[in-house]
Amino acid sequence: MKKIKKIILSCVAVLLVGIIGYYAHYFVKYVWYDEYKNSLVKYDYETGKEFKALDDSENSVANMVLVAENETLKLYTNLETTEIAVYDKRNGVTTYSNPINADNDTVAMGVNKSFLKSQIIIDYYSESRTSGTMNNYDMSIKNNQFVTEGLENGIRFTYTFGDLGSPTGIVPIYITAERLQTYLDKMEKADARNIKNKYRESKTMEGFLELASGAQKKATLTKMNKILEAAGYTAEDYQADMAAASGNEAEIVTFTVPIEYRLTDDGLDVSVPTSQITETGGAKIYDIQVLRYFGAAGTDENGYMVVPNGSGSLINFNNGKTTAPAYNQFVYGMDPLVMDYTVVENTESARLPLFGIKRDNSAILATIENGDSLANINADISGKLNSYNYVYTNFAVRGAEKLAMFGTVGQQSELPTVEKEMYNLDLKVKYTFLTKENASYSGMAKYYRDRLISEGTLTANEDSDSIPFYMDVIGGVKQTAHFIGVPYLEVYPMTTFKEAGKIADSLFASDITNLRMNYQGWFNGGYYHDIPYTIKGLGKLGGKGDLEDLTAKVEAAGGKVFADVAFQKVTYIAKHFRYDVESSKYYAGGYIAQFGAVSPVSLRNMSSLGYAENFYNLISPKFLPRYIDKFADKIGDYNVTGISLRDLGDSLQSDKKRTNVINREDALDVVIDQFKKLDNVGKDIMVNGGNEYALPYTDDIINMPLSHNAFYLVDDEIPFYQMVVHGFVDYTGTAINLSDTYDKTEVLLRLLEYGAAPHFTFTYEDSNKIKYSALNKLYSTQYEDWLNDATILYTELNGVLKNVTNSAIVSHDIIAPGVKKVTYDNGVIIYINTNKTAIDVDGLNLAARSYVTEGVK
Repeated sequence: MKKIKKIILSCVAVLLVGIIGYYAHYFVKYVWYDEYKNSLVKYDYETGKEFKALDDSENSVANMVLVAENETLKLYTNLETTEIAVYDKRNGVTTYSNPINADNDTVAMGVNKSFLKSQIIIDYYSESRTSGTMNNYDMSIKNNQFVTEGLENGIRFTYTFGDLGSPTGIVPIYITAERLQTYLDKMEKADARNIKNKYRESKTMEGFLELASGAQKKATLTKMNKILEAAGYTAEDYQADMAAASGNEAEIVTFTVPIEYRLTDDGLDVSVPTSQITETGGAKIYDIQVLRYFGAAGTDENGYMVVPNGSGSLINFNNGKTTAPAYNQFVYGMDPLVMDYTVVENTESARLPLFGIKRDNSAILATIENGDSLANINADISGKLNSYNYVYTNFAVRGAEKLAMFGTVGQQSELPTVEKEMYNLDLKVKYTFLTKENASYSGMAKYYRDRLISEGTLTANEDSDSIPFYMDVIGGVKQTAHFIGVPYLEVYPMTTFKEAGKIADSLFASDITNLRMNYQGWFNGGYYHDIPYTIKGLGKLGGKGDLEDLTAKVEAAGGKVFADVAFQKVTYIAKHFRYDVESSKYYAGGYIAQFGAVSPVSLRNMSSLGYAENFYNLISPKFLPRYIDKFADKIGDYNVTGISLRDLGDSLQSDKKRTNVINREDALDVVIDQFKKLDNVGKDIMVNGGNEYALPYTDDIINMPLSHNAFYLVDDEIPFYQMVVHGFVDYTGTAINLSDTYDKTEVLLRLLEYGAAPHFTFTYEDSNKIKYSALNKLYSTQYEDWLNDATILYTELNGVLKNVTNSAIVSHDIIAPGVKKVTYDNGVIIYINTNKTAIDVDGLNLAARSYVTEGVK
C-alpha cells in the first residue's frame, strides 16, 4: 500500500512540476515578453511661459500680434480668435489658419460656418456611447475658454471645449422639500404648481426631491429658469443646493485640448500633445481634426491640391465636382484590424505622409511628422459645404469601432466600442512655404527630396549603364499529395535554383544583365512559409550550395539575388507559430486577426478557396522583434545579395488586445526598429509597396504604385512618389505578365513617364503545375512564354532610361490631356503622348501613342 501511495504521489509531483514548467514557459515566452517596448518613442513636453508679443514696426498682418520671426517668416496670432497667420518675407504672401472672410461665406451655414473659424474639431463618444462633434470656435473661443502660453519660437493655445455652465441653468436637480417651498411661496399659484409638478421624491438621495427627467428639456428648463429667477433663486442658491446634495450633480462633458505653433526656418510646426488632453463627464475623444482650413483657397483663386493617392493626384480648385464625395485616404492604408471584411475594389495606398496646396505664385507642402500611421488625409472643393478648397489631416487618437450585434437590426445593431486610454502621441504636421520657383507639384517633390537627402534618408544611386530588370521567381509551392489515400501537403519545385540560373542565362543572352531576382518560396516550406523562427532551405530546390551558386552567377553579370521573406502575415499552416497567442487581437481575447483570400462569391477576404495556406494571421507587433532577431541572426550564413521584405514595408497593423493595446503608431516604432536590425545585417533590402518609413533602409521597391485611384474628385494623375525617389532608389510596378490587361505600348509609355523598370514573375515549370495550389492565381508565369516580349520591352525602355539611372526628375508637366513632359536634372527630357492622335509640342511632332527623347548626350 505504501509503495502504491509513493507511486501516486510521485506521479502527482511529476504532473505538478510539468504544469508549473509549462505555465512558467508560457508566461516567460508570451505574457512577459516585452522587448517591443524598447522601440517605443517617448515625447517631451515644453513648459509654457507667459506670452509676450514681439515688437513689430512693420505690422505685416493686420489685427494680429507678432509671435515669432526669423530670416524668412513671421508668425502672427489674434489673441481673441486664436487664429494664426504666417507672413513670408520672400514674396509678401500671408497664409491664414482660417479664411479671413468666413462670416461672409454664402455657402456655409450653421456649424459649417463655425468650422471655418475653428482650429480644432473633435469627435467623441459620451458615457452613454452617443457620438458627438465639437469645434473650438463654438465650444471654446466664443466663451473665452482658452489659455495662451508662450513657447520657444512659438505659442500654445489650450482650449476647454464644453458648456461650463450648469446643463439645467439655475434649476436645481436636487433640492429639499422645505427649500423648494420657500420659493414656491413667492410665486404665482400657477407658476408654483408648475414648478412643484416637475419634482419627484428622489430614489437615490434620501430626503431630497429630484428634477423629473421629463422636465429636463430645453424649452421647459428655459421657462423654469425664468420663474425661479423671478422668485429670487440665484446661481449661489443653486450651488448651495448642489453641495447639500453631496455633489450628486452629473459631471458635464468637457475636453481640454492644446495646440502648439512653432516657427521653423522655412515653415511652421503644428503640434497637439495628447498627453495634455483631459476629458470629463465620461466622454472620450477618438478623432481630432487639425487646422482644417489652413491655407484654404477661395473661389476666385487658381491652383490645385496635391494628395498622396497612389503615385499622386491633383485636385483642381473649383473643379465643379460638387456631387463627388470628398477625397479621404488613410496614410499607409487602413489598419487591417479595422478594415471591412468585404473587399469591393482594389485600391492603391497612400504611401507618403504629405499633401500640398499650390497657388499662382506660392505653395505649401504639409508633411505629417508624428502620428502619420494614425492620420487620414482629406480634401474637398468649394461649392459643397463652403466656398473654399481645402486639404487637411485628422488623427485617430483612440480606437473606436461600431461592432455588429447579431440578432438585431437598425441602429441598435451597432454597439460602439471605445478604447479606454487615449494614445500618448505628439501629433505634428509641418507646413513648409514654397516660393514661386517651387510653386508646383514638381517643386514640392524637389523640396521633399532635398530634405530627405539632407536627413540621410536618400542616397544617390551609383552610375549605371542599364536599368534593372525585376524578376520574381517562384520556387517551392505547397501542393496536396496523397499517401495510401491520406492527403498531406508537399513542396513542389516550380523553379529550382539551377533552373533559375537557366532563366537568368536566357536573359543574359538577350543582353539583360542587371537582374534583380526576387526568389520567393526558398525556405521553411516554400512560398507560404513557416514563421522564420529559423531558416531551413528546401532540398527540392537544390540546397544552400545551389542558391549561392545562383547568386554568384547573377552577381557576376551585374545583378542581384534577393531572398524573399514574410514576417507580418503568417500562413495558417505554419507549424511554429502560436496563432492564438502571437496574433494581433481585435478587442477581445477570442477574436484574432485572421484573414484569407477574397471569395469571388461573397467578396469577403476570409476564404481559403480550398487551400488552408490562403488563411493567414497578422503577427502582433509585440512578437515581431523575436522573429526578426532570429532571422537576422541566420540570414548572414547565406550568401545572397539581399533580403526581400514581402510585407514589412507594405502593411502596418495594431494589436487591440484589451489588456495590452499596441496602437499603430507604436507598431510603426517597432517596425522601424526592425528595419534597422535588418539593415545592420549588411545585405541589400528590397521592399514591397514602399511605405515612406521604409525609405532609409531600402535599395529597391517592387510593386510601387504607378498609378492613382480614379476617385471622382481628383483631376490628374502624377508620378509624385517617383519624382521624390528617382535616382536614389530603384523601383518597379506590379508584374506585367500578371496584369488584367496587357497593351505593350501602354506599358512602355507608362514606364517611361514614371521612370520605372519592368517587372515580371517567372517560373521554370508551366503554370498549370500550380493550378491545384493556393498560388493558382499565378496563371501565366512560364518564362519562355514571356521571354520575347520581356526582351523587346526591356531593350526599348533601357535605351531611354539608361541615360537617367542616377538622375532626379526635376519636373513633370502635363502639357495637354494625355501629353506629358518629364525633365531630369542631367538635361534629358522625355515627351510622352498617350493619345490616339498626333500632337505638336515644343516644336516636336509626337505621333499617336509615342514618345520622343531630347537632351541625351
